[in-house]
Amino acid sequence: MHLVYVDDSGDSRNGTILTALLVPDHRWNDVLAAWLEGRREIHREFGVPKTKELHANELYKGRGRYCETSADEDLFSTPRREATGRIMLSWLSKAEGLLVVTIATPTNSSAQAYVALVNWLDQWAEMEQTTVMIFYDGQQGYGEPHADRSPEEIRADWEQALRSAAPYRNTHRALDLGTRRVIEDVVMQDSKYNQLIQAADLVAYGAYHLHLQNHPEVWGQKNKPVPAAIRAYYRTKNRWLPGSDNGIIWVDERKNP
Repeated sequence: MHLVYVDDSGDSRNGTILTALLVPDHRWNDVLAAWLEGRREIHREFGVPKTKELHANELYKGRGRYCETSADEDLFSTPRREATGRIMLSWLSKAEGLLVVTIATPTNSSAQAYVALVNWLDQWAEMEQTTVMIFYDGQQGYGEPHADRSPEEIRADWEQALRSAAPYRNTHRALDLGTRRVIEDVVMQDSKYNQLIQAADLVAYGAYHLHLQNHPEVWGQKNKPVPAAIRAYYRTKNRWLPGSDNGIIWVDERKNP
């Protein structure tokens, strides 16, 4: 079985990409351990704690506070933020067995892009004679840890999480039960509390900017590629799906750029 960690990138006008980290179940410990070595390095070098969420858009655009102390934060300049991305994806790429694949689509709906990803994963799993379980960035219904919430607030959180996950859950259930290789419903994981969802986010951001750079006919001219994100993404090159366009598969029934 493979555990698949998914996050999205792209822009709301021209398309969506979904990056999946495909982790063999017997290699899960190794993949997480490699990522955590990166977390230790950026804590040692820059003072970024392991529990701080790494969010690519904020990281590369100079937003958000990342460091434990004000002194470290003052030093956490653009070069250090860019180095953080490279360090983390360098460590991730050391994990044996990991496969990285990105599905790029012209839809501006993450739910519709998710259909393309699930269909691709189902076919891939059939060829590889494996099964996959998908973990996707989204509401869990748990709320903030240690939050003092009433039973009504807790119930409302769960109901909202269930509603938000419905399109993704329905995509799984639309597969033929007799042949499907994507098992169970989607498992929603809040990126704040899941390290490998954060890893998928960093990879997805770099994949988007590389595709933006190489295919302006798809993404338009308004957004500019972020070279630092692309350089970090290239650190995962040895984990890209063989035969893909730099780890990316374009899915569009109308045309193939």
